[in-house]
Amino acid sequence: MHTDPAYFFESILYRQFQFPFLDLHGQRIAELGQQLGLSLDFDIQILDYKLKKSLLNSEDEQKLRLQFKIDGDTLAIDKIESTRTDPYRFQKYPSIALVTYPHYAKPIDALGRWKRYDKQLYQDSIEYAMQAQATQSLILNKNKEVVETSLSNFYFIQNGILYTPPLKSGAVNGVFRRFLASHMTLVEKNLLVSELGQIEQCFISSAIRGIVPVHSIDNRPYPFDMVGEFQEKLNLIFAYTFIPKRT
Repeated sequence: MHTDPAYFFESILYRQFQFPFLDLHGQRIAELGQQLGLSLDFDIQILDYKLKKSLLNSEDEQKLRLQFKIDGDTLAIDKIESTRTDPYRFQKYPSIALVTYPHYAKPIDALGRWKRYDKQLYQDSIEYAMQAQATQSLILNKNKEVVETSLSNFYFIQNGILYTPPLKSGAVNGVFRRFLASHMTLVEKNLLVSELGQIEQCFISSAIRGIVPVHSIDNRPYPFDMVGEFQEKLNLIFAYTFIPKRT
Protein backbone atom coordinates (compact mmCIF):
# COMPACT_ATOMS: atom_id res chain seq x y z
CA MET A 1 0.00 0.00 0.00
CA HIS A 2 1.64 3.22 -1.17
CA THR A 3 0.43 6.61 -0.03
CA ASP A 4 1.85 10.11 -0.22
CA PRO A 5 4.95 9.91 2.04
CA ALA A 6 5.29 13.68 2.46
CA TYR A 7 2.36 13.46 4.82
CA PHE A 8 4.29 11.27 7.26
CA PHE A 9 6.76 12.71 9.72
CA GLU A 10 8.54 11.97 12.98
CA SER A 11 9.54 14.46 15.69
CA ILE A 12 12.68 13.49 17.63
CA LEU A 13 14.04 15.08 20.81
CA TYR A 14 17.71 15.93 21.25
CA ARG A 15 18.50 16.45 24.94
CA GLN A 16 21.60 16.21 27.10
CA PHE A 17 23.80 15.31 24.11
CA GLN A 18 21.67 12.39 22.95
CA PHE A 19 18.44 11.28 21.29
CA PRO A 20 16.85 9.53 24.30
CA PHE A 21 14.01 7.83 22.39
CA LEU A 22 15.90 6.96 19.22
CA ASP A 23 15.32 3.19 19.45
CA LEU A 24 11.58 3.73 19.90
CA HIS A 25 11.52 6.11 16.94
CA GLY A 26 13.37 3.54 14.86
CA GLN A 27 10.83 0.91 15.86
CA ARG A 28 7.90 3.11 14.92
CA ILE A 29 9.44 4.12 11.57
CA ALA A 30 10.09 0.45 10.76
CA GLU A 31 6.45 -0.34 11.57
CA LEU A 32 5.35 2.43 9.21
CA GLY A 33 7.46 0.92 6.44
CA GLN A 34 5.84 -2.46 7.04
CA GLN A 35 2.36 -0.91 6.99
CA LEU A 36 3.14 0.77 3.66
CA GLY A 37 4.75 -2.38 2.25
CA LEU A 38 8.14 -0.67 1.98
CA SER A 39 11.62 -1.40 3.27
CA LEU A 40 13.81 1.31 4.84
CA ASP A 41 16.88 2.67 3.07
CA PHE A 42 18.54 3.39 6.45
CA ASP A 43 19.17 1.69 9.77
CA ILE A 44 19.35 3.10 13.30
CA GLN A 45 23.05 3.98 12.96
CA ILE A 46 22.50 5.90 9.73
CA LEU A 47 19.51 7.65 11.30
CA ASP A 48 21.62 8.66 14.29
CA TYR A 49 24.34 10.01 11.95
CA LYS A 50 21.88 12.02 9.84
CA LEU A 51 20.26 13.50 12.95
CA LYS A 52 23.59 14.57 14.42
CA LYS A 53 24.55 16.22 11.11
CA SER A 54 21.32 18.24 11.28
CA LEU A 55 21.79 19.63 14.79
CA LEU A 56 21.79 23.41 15.17
CA ASN A 57 24.17 23.25 18.12
CA SER A 58 25.20 20.17 20.10
CA GLU A 59 24.72 22.10 23.35
CA ASP A 60 21.06 22.98 22.81
CA GLU A 61 17.92 20.99 23.47
CA GLN A 62 16.04 20.82 20.18
CA LYS A 63 13.39 19.13 18.07
CA LEU A 64 14.29 17.41 14.81
CA ARG A 65 11.43 16.82 12.38
CA LEU A 66 11.89 14.06 9.81
CA GLN A 67 9.84 13.94 6.63
CA PHE A 68 9.73 10.77 4.53
CA LYS A 69 9.47 9.98 0.84
CA ILE A 70 8.96 6.84 -1.24
CA ASP A 71 11.98 5.94 -3.33
CA GLY A 72 11.07 2.89 -5.37
CA ASP A 73 10.21 0.16 -2.90
CA THR A 74 11.84 1.91 0.04
CA LEU A 75 10.84 4.51 2.62
CA ALA A 76 13.57 7.16 2.69
CA ILE A 77 14.30 10.28 4.73
CA ASP A 78 13.34 13.26 2.58
CA LYS A 79 14.50 16.08 4.86
CA ILE A 80 15.28 16.94 8.47
CA GLU A 81 14.40 20.27 10.07
CA SER A 82 15.79 21.32 13.46
CA THR A 83 14.33 23.88 15.88
CA ARG A 84 15.22 24.77 19.47
CA THR A 85 12.65 23.87 22.10
CA ASP A 86 12.94 27.23 23.90
CA PRO A 87 11.32 28.78 25.81
CA TYR A 88 10.10 25.52 27.36
CA ARG A 89 12.02 22.30 27.91
CA PHE A 90 11.23 18.61 28.14
CA GLN A 91 9.18 17.76 31.27
CA LYS A 92 9.03 21.48 32.13
CA TYR A 93 6.18 22.60 29.92
CA PRO A 94 3.54 24.64 31.79
CA SER A 95 -0.04 23.41 32.20
CA ILE A 96 -2.35 24.12 29.29
CA ALA A 97 -6.00 24.62 28.38
CA LEU A 98 -7.76 22.46 25.78
CA VAL A 99 -10.96 22.98 23.80
CA THR A 100 -12.98 20.34 21.98
CA TYR A 101 -12.62 20.72 18.21
CA PRO A 102 -16.07 20.47 16.55
CA HIS A 103 -15.07 20.64 12.87
CA TYR A 104 -13.20 17.39 12.43
CA ALA A 105 -13.58 13.69 13.23
CA LYS A 106 -10.31 11.78 12.95
CA PRO A 107 -10.64 8.70 10.73
CA ILE A 108 -10.33 5.32 12.40
CA ASP A 109 -7.76 3.54 10.25
CA ALA A 110 -4.43 1.75 10.61
CA LEU A 111 -2.39 4.71 9.35
CA GLY A 112 -3.82 6.89 12.10
CA ARG A 113 -1.19 5.41 14.41
CA TRP A 114 1.50 7.50 12.72
CA LYS A 115 1.93 11.24 12.37
CA ARG A 116 0.96 12.53 8.95
CA TYR A 117 0.20 16.02 7.80
CA ASP A 118 -3.49 16.83 8.02
CA LYS A 119 -4.46 20.49 7.79
CA GLN A 120 -7.66 20.08 9.80
CA LEU A 121 -5.93 18.09 12.52
CA TYR A 122 -2.72 20.05 12.95
CA GLN A 123 -3.23 23.56 11.61
CA ASP A 124 -6.94 24.34 11.77
CA SER A 125 -7.45 22.73 15.19
CA ILE A 126 -4.60 24.74 16.70
CA GLU A 127 -5.91 27.96 15.19
CA TYR A 128 -9.33 27.12 16.63
CA ALA A 129 -7.78 26.59 20.06
CA MET A 130 -5.86 29.85 19.92
CA GLN A 131 -9.04 31.74 19.04
CA ALA A 132 -10.59 30.22 22.16
CA GLN A 133 -7.50 31.26 24.20
CA ALA A 134 -6.41 27.64 24.59
CA THR A 135 -3.23 25.83 23.52
CA GLN A 136 -4.47 22.76 21.62
CA SER A 137 -7.73 21.17 20.61
CA LEU A 138 -9.16 17.87 21.76
CA ILE A 139 -9.69 15.63 18.72
CA LEU A 140 -12.64 13.22 18.48
CA ASN A 141 -13.46 10.35 16.14
CA LYS A 142 -16.81 9.73 14.43
CA ASN A 143 -18.10 8.01 17.59
CA LYS A 144 -17.56 11.19 19.65
CA GLU A 145 -14.72 9.46 21.50
CA VAL A 146 -11.68 11.41 22.62
CA VAL A 147 -8.71 10.31 20.51
CA GLU A 148 -5.83 12.74 21.10
CA THR A 149 -5.05 16.46 20.85
CA SER A 150 -3.77 18.57 18.00
CA LEU A 151 -0.17 17.49 18.65
CA SER A 152 -0.15 14.94 21.44
CA ASN A 153 -1.48 11.79 23.05
CA PHE A 154 -4.13 12.28 25.73
CA TYR A 155 -4.35 10.62 29.16
CA PHE A 156 -6.91 10.79 31.96
CA ILE A 157 -7.17 9.61 35.55
CA GLN A 158 -10.22 7.98 37.11
CA ASN A 159 -10.20 6.44 40.59
CA GLY A 160 -6.43 6.78 40.63
CA ILE A 161 -6.02 4.67 37.46
CA LEU A 162 -4.19 6.09 34.44
CA TYR A 163 -6.01 5.64 31.12
CA THR A 164 -5.43 6.59 27.50
CA PRO A 165 -7.62 6.24 24.39
CA PRO A 166 -7.04 2.89 22.62
CA LEU A 167 -5.17 2.73 19.33
CA LYS A 168 -8.20 1.14 17.69
CA SER A 169 -10.10 4.39 18.29
CA GLY A 170 -7.69 6.22 15.95
CA ALA A 171 -5.01 7.41 18.38
CA VAL A 172 -1.40 7.91 17.34
CA ASN A 173 0.92 5.28 18.79
CA GLY A 174 3.27 7.96 20.07
CA VAL A 175 6.85 7.32 21.13
CA PHE A 176 6.35 8.83 24.57
CA ARG A 177 3.12 6.85 24.91
CA ARG A 178 5.19 3.71 24.36
CA PHE A 179 7.83 4.85 26.82
CA LEU A 180 5.26 5.71 29.47
CA ALA A 181 3.50 2.35 29.02
CA SER A 182 6.80 0.53 29.60
CA HIS A 183 7.35 2.24 32.96
CA MET A 184 3.83 2.72 34.34
CA THR A 185 0.54 0.87 34.40
CA LEU A 186 -1.34 2.40 31.48
CA VAL A 187 -4.80 1.10 30.58
CA GLU A 188 -6.54 1.69 27.25
CA LYS A 189 -10.11 2.90 27.65
CA ASN A 190 -12.63 4.69 25.44
CA LEU A 191 -13.74 8.11 26.67
CA LEU A 192 -16.78 9.80 25.18
CA VAL A 193 -16.62 13.58 25.03
CA SER A 194 -19.79 13.58 27.16
CA GLU A 195 -17.81 11.80 29.90
CA LEU A 196 -15.15 14.49 30.35
CA GLY A 197 -16.91 15.67 33.49
CA GLN A 198 -16.31 12.25 35.07
CA ILE A 199 -12.51 12.26 34.89
CA GLU A 200 -10.40 13.48 37.79
CA GLN A 201 -7.29 14.82 36.08
CA CYS A 202 -5.69 14.68 32.65
CA PHE A 203 -2.55 15.44 30.70
CA ILE A 204 -1.02 15.17 27.25
CA SER A 205 2.38 13.89 26.19
CA SER A 206 4.82 13.94 23.31
CA ALA A 207 8.43 12.92 22.77
CA ILE A 208 9.35 16.61 22.60
CA ARG A 209 7.46 18.00 25.59
CA GLY A 210 7.16 14.98 27.86
CA ILE A 211 4.18 15.15 30.22
CA VAL A 212 2.16 18.38 30.02
CA PRO A 213 -0.59 18.93 32.63
CA VAL A 214 -4.04 20.08 31.46
CA HIS A 215 -5.72 22.61 33.75
CA SER A 216 -8.97 22.94 31.80
CA ILE A 217 -11.03 21.56 28.93
CA ASP A 218 -13.76 23.79 27.47
CA ASN A 219 -13.29 26.04 30.53
CA ARG A 220 -13.96 23.11 32.90
CA PRO A 221 -11.09 23.21 35.45
CA TYR A 222 -9.02 20.20 36.48
CA PRO A 223 -6.42 19.89 39.24
CA PHE A 224 -3.10 18.35 38.25
CA ASP A 225 -1.31 17.38 41.47
CA MET A 226 -1.38 13.68 40.54
CA VAL A 227 0.01 14.57 37.12
CA GLY A 228 2.93 16.22 38.89
CA GLU A 229 3.58 12.94 40.69
CA PHE A 230 3.78 11.13 37.35
CA GLN A 231 6.27 13.73 36.15
CA GLU A 232 8.44 13.29 39.23
CA LYS A 233 8.43 9.52 38.83
CA LEU A 234 9.47 9.75 35.19
CA ASN A 235 12.16 12.30 36.01
CA LEU A 236 13.73 9.72 38.33
CA ILE A 237 13.53 7.10 35.58
CA PHE A 238 15.25 9.49 33.19
CA ALA A 239 17.99 10.21 35.69
CA TYR A 240 18.92 6.50 35.73
CA THR A 241 18.06 5.57 32.14
CA PHE A 242 19.44 8.46 30.12
CA ILE A 243 22.72 9.47 31.66
CA PRO A 244 23.90 12.73 30.03
CA LYS A 245 26.74 12.17 27.59
CA ARG A 246 28.63 14.26 25.06
CA THR A 247 28.69 13.44 21.39
